[in-house]
Amino acid sequence: MNTIEDKVRLALRETGGEISPHSVPPLQLRDTRRTRLPRIPGRWGTWLTPLAAAAAVAAVVATSLAISTTFHGHTRSGQAAAPQFTGSPVGPASALHLVPRYFVTLYGPTQSEGDYKAVVRSTVTGRTLATVTPPRPYRVFTWVSGADDDRTFVLAAQRYWHIGHGQAGAVAQNRDNTTPTVFFKLTFAPATHAAKLTKLSVPGPIHSLYGMAVSPDGTRLALDLNLKSVQVVTLGTGTVRSWAWHGRGNIGNWKPMGQVLSWSADGRYLSFQQWGGRLGETMRVRVLDTTAPGTSLTAKAIVAFPYSSGTLATMNTFLTPDGTKIVAATSFYPPHHTGPGGYVQITEYSASTGKPVLHEDRFSASIGWQNVLWSSPDGSALVLSDPRGAKDQYGGRSNILGVLVNNKFTPIPHGADEFLNLAW
Repeated sequence: MNTIEDKVRLALRETGGEISPHSVPPLQLRDTRRTRLPRIPGRWGTWLTPLAAAAAVAAVVATSLAISTTFHGHTRSGQAAAPQFTGSPVGPASALHLVPRYFVTLYGPTQSEGDYKAVVRSTVTGRTLATVTPPRPYRVFTWVSGADDDRTFVLAAQRYWHIGHGQAGAVAQNRDNTTPTVFFKLTFAPATHAAKLTKLSVPGPIHSLYGMAVSPDGTRLALDLNLKSVQVVTLGTGTVRSWAWHGRGNIGNWKPMGQVLSWSADGRYLSFQQWGGRLGETMRVRVLDTTAPGTSLTAKAIVAFPYSSGTLATMNTFLTPDGTKIVAATSFYPPHHTGPGGYVQITEYSASTGKPVLHEDRFSASIGWQNVLWSSPDGSALVLSDPRGAKDQYGGRSNILGVLVNNKFTPIPHGADEFLNLAW
């Protein structure tokens, strides 16, 4: 029986060695050992171009190293301890109150329910507070982004086409990949737990969406289009401003559901990830002044992650709302290294110098992977997807959601990370 994973099976199997030869271009990876791929839930088909599929595999090969060290909170033998965050102690209960109270998750369908859903949940209790499904004829939400008021979210939606086997399935998949994207504003009322959808007037058609971020005040929407351009739409008027990337490489992320864009609190600066022309090249986090003249994305590079350096930011990167730092989950593995070694940690970089100013929460890369999902104005409180869940069948750990403050991790209740996409 066909499931929602049919699409991902066309591009990505449980191991990198099982990639279909027609799904992605040949990979030139520094480490060619067979490694397990972590289970990534959700529907990738809408975004999973050959480039994105190849990048997804490269990220896993880089981060899923066979390393044996102690889990979490202990530095690997022979390495200096990570600097500790300084500040007043924060207890577990209060840590959950330092981040927005509500977040929205996107779920894929179950066997009994054919539609994808957007679910509003409480950060403090983990409870489901409201559920919405895409209006007909749309049946799948693909992206979600949250404004600063903790009540307003923007959802991207598309029509869903069943993907069967054989030639008919290939035709349906191609149609699904070219179906235009539409956008809805989700407004949540805490007093009544009511969630209202309103369709937004975003000029189109938009056929390829690789990331989006609503501005903190909810008035503008940044879109990563075709891996070569970024648009900012003023939602009240439909006015569009576009910037193009004319160099080698693309605007994107390791994985098709990654967060590529983030705003400063004043809505002036927009950060984005720019990758080199080939897999294994340098990734740079650049910051665009959206008020400056011009149409080029050749913006200032704040932080660079050369593949050869061994330090990678494999998932989201955020410009802190105060504009002072870039925060990311980073992994390090010694270049050309084939034995034990390597770690994962949270790293914050100065937006003015590009130098690390803080790293914390270090643990062995063999345990799993992290992802930053939200940052407080100065980066002192973060929401993470973090491998502190139960052990999985491969010896790693499943990911859960939680808040990191003062180098202490507080899990969000009922926070197993099993979502297609989510936003605070």
